[in-house]
Amino acid sequence: MKKILLPGLLLFFFASCKKDNSIPDADLPTTVSTFNEHGLDVSWDQSGSNRIAYSIKEADTYYDIHFANPDASGDVCLTCASPLLPNKHICTPYWHPSGKWIIMAVEKATHPGSSTDALPGFGAYCDIWVMNTLGTKAYKIVDIPNDYDHGVIAPRFSHDGKQISWTDRKAQPNILNPLQQAGFWTIKIADFHFDPTDSTPVVSNIRTIEPVTNAFYECYGFSPDDSRLIFCSDMNQVSFLDEHIYTIDTLGTNLLKLTTADYNEHGFYKPDGSKIVWMSNTKSGAGGTDWWMMNPDGTSKTRLTYFNESGSSQYAGHAVWAGLGSFAPDGTRFVGGVQQSLVTQEGKIVMVQIH
Repeated sequence: MKKILLPGLLLFFFASCKKDNSIPDADLPTTVSTFNEHGLDVSWDQSGSNRIAYSIKEADTYYDIHFANPDASGDVCLTCASPLLPNKHICTPYWHPSGKWIIMAVEKATHPGSSTDALPGFGAYCDIWVMNTLGTKAYKIVDIPNDYDHGVIAPRFSHDGKQISWTDRKAQPNILNPLQQAGFWTIKIADFHFDPTDSTPVVSNIRTIEPVTNAFYECYGFSPDDSRLIFCSDMNQVSFLDEHIYTIDTLGTNLLKLTTADYNEHGFYKPDGSKIVWMSNTKSGAGGTDWWMMNPDGTSKTRLTYFNESGSSQYAGHAVWAGLGSFAPDGTRFVGGVQQSLVTQEGKIVMVQIH
């Protein structure tokens, strides 16, 4: 998800011109179909329900969270007009391993800035909430300071349900600073449990992971064995245009850099931990980004989609940007958001079958 508004168009223009074509095309066949013509953030329940949670902009112009089956049937809105939540942007859902709770970023009821700043991926003026999947209970579990320097991106449960992670903004964007064009962020990790007496969620022992001070970070959650976190960052680079995929252990040590060329974001694991899918602008003919796949150590990089190649049947007809994704429990396919516009942040959700 992009974190800046109109200047992002310029950033991605230059990013698309600054590519290293040394990574070979290792074409792994995929079939792409539309899951929903609208929406972005996705999370596939691993507990057995097989439902997909996703964010979509409603008629009131705010995002809400829906559930649907993989064939898009049985669609229901979890958060629409809920009396338990501030009814502004509610986005970036992620399933608890029990399948009974969703963690999400929720825009504050009142704040000094615009709701545009709280769009999915921008994250300003947002807190972290959990809600049960019946829509009958909701709790704010992390309260973020109510100013433009702070925000939240992509809260995640660990696979054992005992921890959460999120990306936490500590300084607002500054277009004049090449490394701060999306703000300065840190990675947060905390212990999580439900109180045995009343089943309310409890967050404790919040820790900060910041390998390099004053950089951009965006964390996508835990490895399947919960030993590592996967994230992107511009740390040790010359500008925000030089983002790469990393993993690090949950103690904040043993940093591993997985990409070395071009612009990279949005990494997520296969359920068995054998592969990582991420987005890159490598070899992007139209200037957007596509999904690639690699081993957890960064080897065997393989291109999965060709949304930005005019000679491909997957060509979107213009530049588009592959976003956050989530695998089916069996690891044979994933759903993911594809941004159509960096100005409005709107997109569609597709299903990618790997052959």
